Amino acid sequence: MTTKLPAAFSPEVLAQFSAKGRVELLRPYVPVDPRFAQVEEGIRPRWYVVEIKSREVEKELAKRRFGIYVPETVETIILRGRKIDRATPMIGGYVFVFLWETDANWQRLARTYGVTAILGWIEDEEIDRLRFEENCERLSPVTRAAIKRRVMRGIKRLPAQKRKQRRKSRRATRARLDSKG
Repeated sequence: MTTKLPAAFSPEVLAQFSAKGRVELLRPYVPVDPRFAQVEEGIRPRWYVVEIKSREVEKELAKRRFGIYVPETVETIILRGRKIDRATPMIGGYVFVFLWETDANWQRLARTYGVTAILGWIEDEEIDRLRFEENCERLSPVTRAAIKRRVMRGIKRLPAQKRKQRRKSRRATRARLDSKG
């Protein structure tokens, strides 16, 4: 049994491409694999604080093979007359991403849909403290707010050209254009 190639891959069609185009088509596809991550001497991996739009972005970052950490706490809610324990993020809207600061890794992180800002990095000791507090007990909302303030104060800010700027929403852009004309 022979497999018939689509007409787009016939020798006549391929012959119409330039030499540069044929070379590009012959190049094999290489998926992003963390084992091929760009690791350089003298660069320490760090935990970066990343602002995200929704919890779905966490799944997307994990799918792209980033090491992520989302500290969670258990809270009791009343739903339809029943008490339910559920895990909620300790610091809502933020994820900690572990990566080496290389151009390839940085581009992959910055281009992930739903990442609104990369705020900076924090020390490993702060992550260890968060893990300890996460495993201790149920945290009150006041304690969670204090933890969030402490973490946000401890961020080592990135230079302005390296930070991913917030994207303007389409609605805001459209409203601005409508007001001009």
